[in-house]
Order: sequence, then structure tokens, then C-alpha cells
Amino acid sequence: MTTVSGPAASSWLDDARPALRSTVRIGPGLLRGPSVVHIIGDRDTQAFLRVGPREAFLMAQLDGTRSLADIGASYAEQFGKRLGEAHWQQLLGLLHAHALMEPAAAEQLDAVREKAEVARRAAGRSPLLWRRPLPGAAEFAVRLAGRIGWLLNPLVAVPLALLGTAVAVSVLLDWSTLWSAVTDSPSRWTATVIGLTVGWLVIAGHELFHGIACVRYGGRPTEIGVMWRFPMIAPYCKVDDVVTFPHRGHRVVTSFAGIYVNLVALIPFGALWWWGPQSGWWHGLAGALLLFGVVAVVANLVPVLKLDGYHMLEHATATSNLQGESFRFAGAFLRRGPAGVAQYPRGAKLIYAGYAVLATAILGPAVVLLVRSWYLSLAHWWSPGVAVAVLVGEAVVVGGLLRWAIVWKRRATEAA
Repeated sequence: MTTVSGPAASSWLDDARPALRSTVRIGPGLLRGPSVVHIIGDRDTQAFLRVGPREAFLMAQLDGTRSLADIGASYAEQFGKRLGEAHWQQLLGLLHAHALMEPAAAEQLDAVREKAEVARRAAGRSPLLWRRPLPGAAEFAVRLAGRIGWLLNPLVAVPLALLGTAVAVSVLLDWSTLWSAVTDSPSRWTATVIGLTVGWLVIAGHELFHGIACVRYGGRPTEIGVMWRFPMIAPYCKVDDVVTFPHRGHRVVTSFAGIYVNLVALIPFGALWWWGPQSGWWHGLAGALLLFGVVAVVANLVPVLKLDGYHMLEHATATSNLQGESFRFAGAFLRRGPAGVAQYPRGAKLIYAGYAVLATAILGPAVVLLVRSWYLSLAHWWSPGVAVAVLVGEAVVVGGLLRWAIVWKRRATEAA
């Protein structure tokens, strides 16, 4: 927002005491590229607005008790510049346009809700991603939070999470034994199908607990439903309010709540494995449940897949779009060297460089191992020449799909 020097000129600045609507929340400062942004969320309309630190500072003062002149004086002390009348009109006009100020007409609030809904629908659709919210599911999570939210109390959650982690470590150390139990089971396909079904239900609980954690810390889930994310169908839960939580730990825990469910689910599966039948169908089922469960935990923790582990890291570092901004930072550095990233604060440089190195360390070996394994399989089935041709063809197809998805998403966003 533009600022000018000089005193405020109009008496209305001394009299006006505007207030934000009670459902509006101002999120903490988040690093986005070289700048800091704040997310403004309205828990009534479920609409969000991104502003800079100066606008966020002013909005935080709009409580209906302080005059604009008093707020302007505080702004001048904080930022060294005084706001003019025209700049107040510009800010208040923006806030009124988004129905963030009192009073707001019911028709305007309905229009903002509809616009936010259209934007969410556009964000949830692409050739590789499709979402379908379930009516009443978000409200169900709110009601359920009042009954079982105590499971997120640290006195309960920490011991259960540690016990689940111990089971996961044990599974990883004894992976071959569990795998043999599954493959040697008398009805291994039945055990596998039931294991996948139970695993899908655990994922549903995983997503539901994101919503319960969001409610516990003062927000509410925006949507809960089913999505198709290539190549599988799974439940999902959107907890957009998390970016407005002032406490960093609450944001991290809300993202961890799903993994917490996965870890807790491992405890009864482990009990069935260790203390149930030591052979036969039930033993194979226990092995399948533990294997699927540990894979789910590990996959969610990988910080490059944009799952829970990635969002936990994003909240822990107080960043927005950590992956995209890290790759943009790395690209600028590779093109122009230190001069290309000179505008970034020191802390931002450390965060973005660290994530870029971490992502490269994970994705690089993973891609090499995947391509090598697939090449050896193709060469064994046919010939090295055919293997190379297939790999090149697959790379072209995948590149085309990714480009199509990016273009689709950009057009959907522009249309919204």
C-alpha cells in the first residue's frame, strides 16, 4: 500500500472507528519468496485474502475502539511514514469490497461465499486431480471434535504416537519377515484386499483428524470428501483455516494429526501380529496391515510429495508455497549466481537453499533407481534397444501430461 508524508488532513479520521467483522482472522507473517505475506481468512464466508505486513498491521488495529487517526499514528511509529486520507479510503474500500468490515450486507456475504466456492472448485480440478466434497462431512468433523478431540491432548497423543513409532520401526527392521507372512498366507489375495480396505478406512480417519485438529485450535474444515489423485481414489480434508492460526505449533500439529492416526492404527495391527496366530490367514492379514500402514506413514513424511510432512515443514518454517519458491530461488541462483538472489533476506536464503538441497537429495536418487530398475526389467523382457525406446516414450508422455496439467490449472484459475 502506498504511503505519503504529512499529517492526516480530514476530521473524519479522528471520528471514524471502523471494525473488522468478528469472523475475520489475520494470519501470521509467512515467507513467500523474498517477501512476507499474511493470509486473511473469514470463517463465515470461507474466503481468503493475501496482504502485506503493512496492511496486516493496520487491519489488526481495526477493532471499533480506535480512531483512524490513532491507528495512523501507530503506523507512523512502526513504519516511519504517515498515511494520507486517500490511502485510508483505498484500504477501507478494499476491505469493504471483500465484505471484511462491519456492517456487511447479507447479499454481499452470499456473493463472497459463492466466489470463494468457485475458486476452491477450480483449484481442485485438473487432468490429474479431481475433488468431490461430501455434504455435511465438515459439520460432522466439528461435532466429532467435541467428543474425541481429547485424543489430541499432548498427555494422550505423545505416548500413543511414540508407541506407534516404535511399532513402525520394528516393522521396518523386520520387513522381510512380514512380507513372507503375506506372500505365504493361505489366502494372500484375500488378506491383501482386506488389508487395502482397512488401510483405506485408516486414510479416512487420517483426513478426518486433520479436520478435528483444525477445530481444536479454533478453525473449521473447509471441505471433506473424496478425490481422485492420479492414479488412486482417496479421502481428503481441506483445512484452509490453518494458515490463520497464530501459534506455529498448532499449525504443525494440525498437519501431523493425520500421521498420528496412521501411527495409532499400527498399535492394534502390531498386537495382532505379535500376540495373535503365528501362522495362517490372520498372521498374513496382520503383516499386510502393518506393511500398508508403515508405507502410508513413510510416504506422508517425505517432504517433497506435498503431503503431511511437506506441510509440517512449511508451517515449521513459516513459509507459503515452500516448494515452488525454493525451486524459483534455485533457478535464479543457477542463472545469475548470488546476484540473482540478492533481494532475499538471509533467513529466506537458508530456508530455500536447504529445501532445494533436500529435495534434490531425495528426488535425484529416487528417479535414478526407478529408471534403472525399469530399464533392467524392460531389457530382460525384450532388449536394451527396446528398453531405451520405451523409457524415452514414457518420458515424453509424462512431460506432456505435466504440461497439460499446468496449463489446465492456469486456465481454471484465470477463469475463476
